[in-house]
Amino acid sequence: MNQKNSDKPWFIYLIKNKLNQLYCGVTVDAERRFLEHASNSPKCAKALKGKGPLILMFCARVGNQSEALKLEYWLKKQTRQHKDTLIAGTSVLPVEHELLESRVIQANINLQITPQ
Repeated sequence: MNQKNSDKPWFIYLIKNKLNQLYCGVTVDAERRFLEHASNSPKCAKALKGKGPLILMFCARVGNQSEALKLEYWLKKQTRQHKDTLIAGTSVLPVEHELLESRVIQANINLQITPQ
């Protein structure tokens, strides 16, 4: 039985591009979504197209879709300085969450997009 996206755990993430800009997004599959962005696939966000290499700086499991969208809205309104403190681990999100190791996700993706 397929689970609806609204029932699955959701993730919020921050990606840094070559211009040192941060992009915030939400997804149900952080690894797949970062691969779509990093490989410039048709599903890559317009804000990230052609701005690689991309680095996944922050990723956290945040609960359901509603919570993720509210948190994304909140995070996009925060200053760059505040986002940098989240990335550094010196501040936390205002909701219950579980941090994921973004370097592990990044390494898995780099293996998938590196030409053999």
